[in-house]
Amino acid sequence: MIWKLLRKAARYLVGIVFIASGFLKGVDPVGTSLKVKEYFHAFLGMDPGHWALWLGIALCVAEFLTGVCILKVIKFRFFSGLALLMCIFFAGVTFFSAYTGKVSDCGCFGDVIHLDPWPSFYKNIVLVVLTAFLYSQRHRARPIAGSFWEWAFMFGYSVFIVGVSLYSMHNLPPADLSDFKPGRDLFKGDSTAMVKYKTEILYSKDGVTKKFSLNNLPDSSWKYVETISTVIEGSERIAHKIPFVLKDASGEDVTEPVLKTGGPLVFISFYDAEGITSDDLGKLKNLGDSLNSPGSTSLLDAFSSASLGAKVYVLSAMTPEETAASLKPISDAIEKEDISDVFSSSYGERNLPFRIVYGDFKTVITFNRSNGGATYVHQGLIVKKWSAAKYSNKRIADAVSKNPTALMAGTEERSRLFLIVSLAIIVGMVLIVRFISKVLYKTVKHTVEVIEDAGE
Repeated sequence: MIWKLLRKAARYLVGIVFIASGFLKGVDPVGTSLKVKEYFHAFLGMDPGHWALWLGIALCVAEFLTGVCILKVIKFRFFSGLALLMCIFFAGVTFFSAYTGKVSDCGCFGDVIHLDPWPSFYKNIVLVVLTAFLYSQRHRARPIAGSFWEWAFMFGYSVFIVGVSLYSMHNLPPADLSDFKPGRDLFKGDSTAMVKYKTEILYSKDGVTKKFSLNNLPDSSWKYVETISTVIEGSERIAHKIPFVLKDASGEDVTEPVLKTGGPLVFISFYDAEGITSDDLGKLKNLGDSLNSPGSTSLLDAFSSASLGAKVYVLSAMTPEETAASLKPISDAIEKEDISDVFSSSYGERNLPFRIVYGDFKTVITFNRSNGGATYVHQGLIVKKWSAAKYSNKRIADAVSKNPTALMAGTEERSRLFLIVSLAIIVGMVLIVRFISKVLYKTVKHTVEVIEDAGE
């Protein structure tokens, strides 16, 4: 009896931990890809590029499916062994991270729970013991369904977690728990634990990829690949909040003057030049036009936030040269329209219906996970976010016209409820389906045995 209780307790604990880990990383695939890149740089000294995103999703699927199958006792021999191998691997990774200090936050549960490497290592040691116990007891596992239904369950849960990840990629994480979640006061930071980053830019030429500093960029024959930011002082986990720093093209800090401009601010985040489409540029130009044009007779004026004093900024993680090249179609289009005087700005940009500010890659991609996504800020407070695919002039104008405090509170509440309700439903449904499947399987199996006995 005691062994049965121990097996159940270990199965529940391991299953729930794996489900939570896979799901919380799955709702933020872009954030997970950042952590994958960080480990690749720390362990292998290489950059997986865009593969990091798909490797992150694959890891989410593996963890989530392993947790579900251990909790439901599906293919238990295989998944208990897989869980043991993963826990041993994770224990080794976190030990190396703790010993070398190369990775400050394990990223085991996304942005929901931040763990230092040593606590994460101890957690993985406990999981190694539990999964080793489950693997040693694998021969006592009783199936809850036939082979066909076991595969059907596995397929269904895999499709679910992949769907969640793809949805979050196209939109935004339904639960934003990052350092720049709605409600964050950008004026406030942890002055006792500020984080400093080292920014390096990868360029490639003739099949060779090299790192360059901001002060030593290559000529135009090199192709931009990626911007890499690494912590060189402090700890992101200890600081808890990444400092929000904006700079102009010359490198001067303009954070305070921008945030204290007054009125609503709309930031469009760009961190990947190759990911910026013509549709993104068209939406950006239209947004800038609607907020900056002093006289328009379109029906959109009914929803225009120009009267509310809203201002548009492009927040770029790229170099000024890369940013200018990416935005050139907009400046070319405006030059043809011959309305450049309307869009002159004190920040040095001309022929653009917005101003440009620059931030660290880590800051920009955390500020808004969507490349080309929009973020509404009011008096230094982050109010609401939209992905590049979801924002529109009307939606932004409508949000700006509402009470920012109420809008922000509603966004925060929906984020928390999504996490709590989603995890509760997932675990609850797994247990309910397990119970129903187990009863049905026993009933069908017993009926078949009775029929076979009667036939004899």
